[in-house]
Amino acid sequence: MNAEPQLYDFRSPSRFSREEMRALQMACETFARQMATVLSNTLRIVAHANFHDITQTTYDEYIEQVPNPSLLAVLNFAPLDGDGVFQLPMDLVMSVIDRLLGGPGDTKQPSRALSEIETGLIRNLVRQMVYELRYAFESLGGVKGEVQSLESDPQFLQLAPPSDAMLVAEFEIKLGDQSATSTLCLPVETIAPVLEIVHAKPEIELTGAKAEAAENLKGRMADVPVDVRVSFAPIELRSRDILDLEVGDVLPLRHPTNQPLTLEADGVAIATAVPGSYGKRLACQIVTS
Repeated sequence: MNAEPQLYDFRSPSRFSREEMRALQMACETFARQMATVLSNTLRIVAHANFHDITQTTYDEYIEQVPNPSLLAVLNFAPLDGDGVFQLPMDLVMSVIDRLLGGPGDTKQPSRALSEIETGLIRNLVRQMVYELRYAFESLGGVKGEVQSLESDPQFLQLAPPSDAMLVAEFEIKLGDQSATSTLCLPVETIAPVLEIVHAKPEIELTGAKAEAAENLKGRMADVPVDVRVSFAPIELRSRDILDLEVGDVLPLRHPTNQPLTLEADGVAIATAVPGSYGKRLACQIVTS
């Protein structure tokens, strides 16, 4: 069976490998579960949040597809570069505010910008939801998003140049019979450094008997005698000269007087040294290692 073809945008080529995208998907799935928990605990109802997809696009293309009005939480990720956006549809936000005020939170809600009182009511809940990004991205090194402001008109947001690459994650949020799509827009320049941990090889931590055996082996290896020698630069001789050698012959080493000797451990060069003496014994002093 042939795989379904997918569109490729040459204006915005993907900068992430399959492993990196999978790590991002897992982080977004965790974020969705945490969002549902925050909504359920705050509203005292059963809430669901499901991660749908994550795609790469440009900032301009993202802003064009955001409904107007929407609740737009502007996010700062200091010390990482770039600002992001957490978007919630306005009808869902109005339903949440209605529930916070003791109402039924039905689907018939006004679609308009929030008043100052409504903004104050929803701000704390949005901050709690955004805070869960820290937990979701903890395995990748952490993304500490902070809500800087709440806006309603996406056209007024000037967070990045139109052509800047962004990652957009889509979530389906359900409150009772109401269902809506929320988005999380993250700059590629913010996420790229975080994903470096995906390529790092994890260190295997030994425990129990294996750890004890490794420590014993390390101790025994430190006591193993190793042949260490100091040598001059090698010379070349013809076969006939070697066969003609007799007792008393002198071989010129041709080792420059200003060149240090080579210190070898079991045949492997590990340092250089200069010859000298230590009391009545010949010795050498390490000059580089």
